[in-house]
Amino acid sequence: MVNLLRRLFIKDYDNVLNKDVRLAHGILASSLGIFSNFLVFLSKLIIGIISFSISIISDAINNLSDMATSIVSLIGFRLSKKKPDKEHPFGHERIEYLSGLIVSMIIIIIGIVLLITSIYKMVKYEPEEISTVMFIINIAILSCAILIKFWQAIVYLKISKLISSISLKANFKDSLNDTITTFAILISLIVSYILQINNVIIPFSLDGLLGSLVSVLIIYTGISLLKEESNPLIGTSFNKIYIDEVIEEVKKHKEILNFHDIMCHTYGETKCYMTIHLEVDKNSKLAEIHEIVDEIEYNIKKKYDIELTCHLDPVDLDDEELKDIKQKINEYLKEKYPSLSIHDIRLVRRGNKHLVVFELVTPYEFNKNINEEINTLFENKYEFEISVEHPYY
Repeated sequence: MVNLLRRLFIKDYDNVLNKDVRLAHGILASSLGIFSNFLVFLSKLIIGIISFSISIISDAINNLSDMATSIVSLIGFRLSKKKPDKEHPFGHERIEYLSGLIVSMIIIIIGIVLLITSIYKMVKYEPEEISTVMFIINIAILSCAILIKFWQAIVYLKISKLISSISLKANFKDSLNDTITTFAILISLIVSYILQINNVIIPFSLDGLLGSLVSVLIIYTGISLLKEESNPLIGTSFNKIYIDEVIEEVKKHKEILNFHDIMCHTYGETKCYMTIHLEVDKNSKLAEIHEIVDEIEYNIKKKYDIELTCHLDPVDLDDEELKDIKQKINEYLKEKYPSLSIHDIRLVRRGNKHLVVFELVTPYEFNKNINEEINTLFENKYEFEISVEHPYY
């Protein structure tokens, strides 16, 4: 169903790395959310008023707020498309993160309101009777609402994964919570009706109890989302799909021997300023390498709208001693510490004892000092100057 909708409403729908295609996906998901939430809200409100059910009316209001969150997401996608201006030279794509934060806060507020309503219903509990006709109508409407909300959650989930959208991921969790909430109301209604026809009176509100449990789940989900959606504003690693594409573009040029120190500063899921260090033969002609670098930067900008800046590191391919040192260190790390790597290795000759300088890339959780191991590996023949750094993606 999701792929069918994408084919019908989105041109070049498979090219999700394109910012215009990504925007179209966000607008499609948000528009479907607005329509389906209004449909569910209206149907629940009508049966809630007819049957005088506080839980169903509250759930209907919850769905009305869901429509508002879909509108917030739609506005977020629209505003993120705005071109850079004097006040925002890096564009407006981070507005999508702000819309995700708003959705999270709405989820928390709705959870708190439902919790208060559920507790009030338990405190002020009075047995209520429901007619068979109204029971059947309620069951039918609530069942349809569950199916619609579950379908809505699937749409949000699939599209959020396709375009790596935080705000749509928040909407997915919100829709899933609504599915659980409505299902809990449905179970409560069925159990209450069964007890009613068997003349069994319970001293507490089953509807209120289930509503309280679901409300706590909603609040917890909202807080989790709030934390998750704050991370991009603080600064996180860039989408690995884009980085892999950049690496593949670099590998097309045989003159580039290796690469390292890929660093990204993001201003949204597709807006990135990236730097990369490229290793080249130190004997290469500068003008020729410059043309290659210009081609790489141009292609990346054209395909992915990434502002790439390349830094060149000259490598001495004729120094056999340095090659042996590098090979020996790489073999040792591969055997004992496969998660570690080195780059920018050079040999500074100082009389009889030489200095080996290189950068050691380690995971953030790695805190062991291996300088002594490296010295022992070469029987203290060299002095080592090792700079430790962590990957940025």
